[in-house]
Amino acid sequence: MTVESIFLILGGILFIGYFGELLSKKFALPTALLLLLIGYGIKMTGFVNANDFVDLQELFGSLALIVLLFDGGMCLNIFDVIFKSGRVLIIGIAITLIAMASAAALFMIMGFDPLIGAIIGAVAGGIGSSTTISIVKSLALPKKIQDFLTIESSITDIFSIIFTIVLTQTLISGIINFQTIFQGIIGKFAVGLFIGLALGLTAILLLARIQKGYNYMITFATVILLYSATEFLNGSGAIAVLAFGIILGNEMPIRKTFKIKLADGSLQIKQFQNEISFFIRTFFFVFLGIVVTLGNMQNLLIAVILMVMLYIIRYFVINFCTLNTEFAEHTKILSAINPRGLATAVLATYPLIVVQNSLAENSSQSLLNLLPQLTSLSEIAFYLIILSLAFTTILVPLASAKKQEEPAKKKNRLNTGKIL
Repeated sequence: MTVESIFLILGGILFIGYFGELLSKKFALPTALLLLLIGYGIKMTGFVNANDFVDLQELFGSLALIVLLFDGGMCLNIFDVIFKSGRVLIIGIAITLIAMASAAALFMIMGFDPLIGAIIGAVAGGIGSSTTISIVKSLALPKKIQDFLTIESSITDIFSIIFTIVLTQTLISGIINFQTIFQGIIGKFAVGLFIGLALGLTAILLLARIQKGYNYMITFATVILLYSATEFLNGSGAIAVLAFGIILGNEMPIRKTFKIKLADGSLQIKQFQNEISFFIRTFFFVFLGIVVTLGNMQNLLIAVILMVMLYIIRYFVINFCTLNTEFAEHTKILSAINPRGLATAVLATYPLIVVQNSLAENSSQSLLNLLPQLTSLSEIAFYLIILSLAFTTILVPLASAKKQEEPAKKKNRLNTGKIL
């Protein structure tokens, strides 16, 4: 490809992403679906060669994961999660755990590795934050329902990331001794958590000293270095970035608690993070559409079964956990909004990347045998994203219409009673 062609594609994708966001806000159309189809369409035209992009998958996937983790931490109000969102926490973790167990059972029944099934269950267990928030903003929902879905999507993105990392490390270890696995994982998480929290608190102290206008660039450079350094120290770079993002995202209450002067660049960092997240989100969905290989009917069947299972799980968990609460009358709309997004797309590539890196260091026949199943995760995730967005687009108006019909029926019954 010529330089001019590459620039044409890049500029065009950014404009498509921007107008897709506008359409999403106005008509509740999922931008992710449009971007995935555009990426796949670009590949089908023959204008680009998918093989030219495959080698970039590890680099681009890792970068997208870093941005996703940092963005998730920045958007998560830890005080609201701890003190105001106990029910949402329970719902989020229950849905993710049941999805993992159900997907593992499905893979075992189909003759595949149940641990890989549990991984795809973790990958797709939570609703996508970016897609959910864009859908919520376009609907006239009560404030409590908007808050419920916003917090749930942020929390479940984090759950998906953590469980995927844990299960992937378990897959590589190949050890059935759960004590050994648990100790190894806790060790990596502890190192990552400590470094992330320590660097986050240090950054808050130093942020005010950085020259105005360069705060975000220094912060973003710190995030990339943090991920690399933590991995080098045999810790979890992902957890370190997540912890760092949570500290910066909760900067205001932390500064008030410790009576630290507010930095001028704090709001600028969040603004630039939104821009970077848009950039990465737009390109990664198109990138996934280009590199994914479609046509395997077995993977499509798995995705359809999983999607139906995810809706059934969501429906029963939400109805059970909101019984006799203020959310009970909104269970239909809460169950209908069930999209997958960037987290699913990024995490689907993560196990394959990690296993390939492990094989480069130490060859393992058992891991080599699992490569075909791991390779199929991206295709399954592609189908899941499209199916979830399509189902959500169809079911949300139906749930909203039913919600509007109920008050009208009540009013008619009351009027009928008065006449009688």
